[in-house]
Amino acid sequence: MSGAEHGYGPDQYRLGLAYAAGDGVAQNFSEAAHWWRKGAYNINPQAELMLGEAYAHGWGVPRDIDKAIHWWKAAARYGPPEVASRAQLLLDSAV
Repeated sequence: MSGAEHGYGPDQYRLGLAYAAGDGVAQNFSEAAHWWRKGAYNINPQAELMLGEAYAHGWGVPRDIDKAIHWWKAAARYGPPEVASRAQLLLDSAV
């Protein structure tokens, strides 16, 4: 069983990226959003950022700017500087 299946947030984030890009798996934005959501609930700021992107663009989930803003705020609050600054840029452009 992989780290993603065991609830390891960084692996859930990376698996979401793989599904979004079709890297080693068939491209599937619904699966990407699924794994980013799991990573976000495990407080992985990169997954929070990408789940926000998924909601903003409708990648595998219904487009919902309020949910995008929610996840970007979480990423800005808990993320390392590079994630927090990217999240803040997205928040500034959404408001």
